[in-house]
Amino acid sequence: MNRLKFLVIRLSVCFTAIVFYSACTNNEKDFANPLDPYNLRTAGSPIGLTLAPGDGKVTVSWQNIGNEGIAKYRIYRRFTGDLNLAFELVGEVEAPATTFTDEQNIINDAFDEAQGKRLFYEYRISYVDGNGVETPDPKAPPSEDEEPRRIWPMERTTPSNPPPIPNVVLGDPTDLSVKLLWDDYEHPDDFELFRVSAAIPENGKPLRFKLLNTGVRTAEQTFYFDEGIFNDRISGFSQDGIRKIYRIAAVDRFGVEAVKTIEAVSPNLPPAAPKNFSARYRARSLFNNKYDAILSWKATNKEPDLAGYQIYATNEVGGPLVPGEDLVPRKRVDARDSSVTIVGESPIRVGQQLVLRQYFITAFDDTPKPDGTPDQSPLVAAPLPQ
Repeated sequence: MNRLKFLVIRLSVCFTAIVFYSACTNNEKDFANPLDPYNLRTAGSPIGLTLAPGDGKVTVSWQNIGNEGIAKYRIYRRFTGDLNLAFELVGEVEAPATTFTDEQNIINDAFDEAQGKRLFYEYRISYVDGNGVETPDPKAPPSEDEEPRRIWPMERTTPSNPPPIPNVVLGDPTDLSVKLLWDDYEHPDDFELFRVSAAIPENGKPLRFKLLNTGVRTAEQTFYFDEGIFNDRISGFSQDGIRKIYRIAAVDRFGVEAVKTIEAVSPNLPPAAPKNFSARYRARSLFNNKYDAILSWKATNKEPDLAGYQIYATNEVGGPLVPGEDLVPRKRVDARDSSVTIVGESPIRVGQQLVLRQYFITAFDDTPKPDGTPDQSPLVAAPLPQ
């Protein structure tokens, strides 16, 4: 009896495992090959369908997944403003082409005034193999009401007259900042927003634009400042001398763009000078003239390429203050520092008198100049005690 019970349990476990494996393999079959007519997500339609609306035209694009059995692609369209909402064939292209531009009887700015809603051109595509078999089959298209539910992907858009191309100029350079200005732009009635993207050119590689602005949503904002306040390479600047290609698109309410591209380089400028630089002098002993200089300052702003601060002190030579000649380097500190103490300083002799040294500070960045020296801010002097 116990042996029989054991066999029943084993058979039950095996049956469950077989059903589970079958379900897994069916799911993999359902989704692994996008060109399979039984694929639940694509119904066999080529993947990556995208639309680019224009002036009386729509450019239809899709992805080539390298299947050698494809002979041609067919493009179908319908218009939501028609009484007949059936898809109709509007073109076909031989493989391996992956784009088609539809210019057949297209209306710009299609809008249903009575119902107050936008009208669309809707597209879907199929492929034809070497035997002339079309997938999906437009004569028996998959229905989303069937079980299992298969979807023939579709995209929609509204062509439009593009807005004017913005005339973009570069503003005055500031450290780690490029200013894009288009002050004289004339906005059409259907204007929606400005979209700003940028790409860093790399030899032999196509430009990969990244959207920069999420806030230039109104017609009134006719500028974009690309500043060093972000961490990645495209959004903002981490150092001087980075070259970018900017793409400024004026976009209407139907998504049609008018694009201006412009090249700019982040200016190779020194960091801003520190503020409120001061020195306090503290005697070390009654038996000698040595003292400690306690220096403090405040950064004007924290540029991302700020590397640190260099402290100088007056030498005994006198004359004009020239770093390396009449000033001597005392200490170099990190960009995070805002104070430093120089221990055991000696006064300098001027004629027959001993006087305290005066201290100076400059900020420097991590981008060297052509001669290899870093960019430095103007010198700032700490006032001598009265």
